[in-house]
Amino acid sequence: MPERDQMPDLLPPPEHVFRPEFLALRDDVKKVERDLAVMNDRQALVQTDLDGIRSDLRDIKGELKNMRGWKQFLLTGGIGVGWGVVQGIFHLFGVGSAP
Repeated sequence: MPERDQMPDLLPPPEHVFRPEFLALRDDVKKVERDLAVMNDRQALVQTDLDGIRSDLRDIKGELKNMRGWKQFLLTGGIGVGWGVVQGIFHLFGVGSAP
């Protein structure tokens, strides 16, 4: 029996599975792992986009809360009534696409 210092370095074989059906299974597992890596990357991008959309919606919600009040209500209502009057006059004189 050789001494401990004289033992050759034994490296494990690079592939522990030697039967072809298991090698095919291993290739499938590698493909699934690659697909999972791609999906995780895409999910991270989508999450970043969703966070940006949520931030924009919070900003819009804050602006809408600031716009509440009688002044804005009357201004918006006045614009609506004024446009209705203009359309009525156009309809009366047959101008535009109104029937």
